Amino acid sequence: MVEQFFDAHTHLNLQFADDWREVGRRALEAGARFVNVGTDQASSKRALEQAEFLGDGVWATAGLHPHDSNQTSVIADDLAEVKELASSDRVVAIGECGLDYFKLPENSLRAKQRQRELFVAQIELALSLNKPLMIHCRSNESGDAHADLEGILAEHKRRVGDRLKFNLHFFTGDWVTAKRFLDLDGYFSFPGVITFSTAADETIKNLSLDRMMSETDAPFASPAPFRGRRNEPAYVRLVAEHLAKLRSESRETVLTALVANAEKFFGLPQG
Repeated sequence: MVEQFFDAHTHLNLQFADDWREVGRRALEAGARFVNVGTDQASSKRALEQAEFLGDGVWATAGLHPHDSNQTSVIADDLAEVKELASSDRVVAIGECGLDYFKLPENSLRAKQRQRELFVAQIELALSLNKPLMIHCRSNESGDAHADLEGILAEHKRRVGDRLKFNLHFFTGDWVTAKRFLDLDGYFSFPGVITFSTAADETIKNLSLDRMMSETDAPFASPAPFRGRRNEPAYVRLVAEHLAKLRSESRETVLTALVANAEKFFGLPQG
């Protein structure tokens, strides 16, 4: 029997123009179901089309990446299209959305404000559709993106409680940062970077097992031994196995939990 894995965040809609069908099927044949993530209107539409083509075991998200806030404060037309895409049962989350202060334009204060406005608009969309958030957050050296993100999420959490569900994707932060978002009932998905960097080891060892998921963020950030090559969702097995290696529980317990956590977070049938 093929072991089961789950890639909570991948981009079959990027850099797979010629072979996405083969890559998707290869993942499914390897026991890896996955969520195909949109970053703007066009890639969200593509993510959904690919998920519908591949069928069982593949889902999509629809959302606007914080970089898309550089043009206007809130992109009303694109948000409307995201909402329309997200009405599909196969779209299981809103995002990726969030805050990215790593490289900002000259007027950084205004740029940060635009990102916050776009993020809040997508939180409200997720709440209206009863779907979780797939969050991207990257700080500059001051770490202020994570501080702003925490403030926004905490404010909404006070207002709506358990209705707000979110996952911090590509999480490689320290345990102090993780605890702040764990206190808000957040989930965390870990990428292939953990197979060659120890930055998140303490977090992985201390985090509640029921809040962890595995991801690839393909085509980016391939795990060892594929570092430097194009990533793909089938490689999530390497991420999951490394997570299991760092935990105190048995391999079987961790691998089973990673799949069950994704099913619960995205509201999916058990596979």
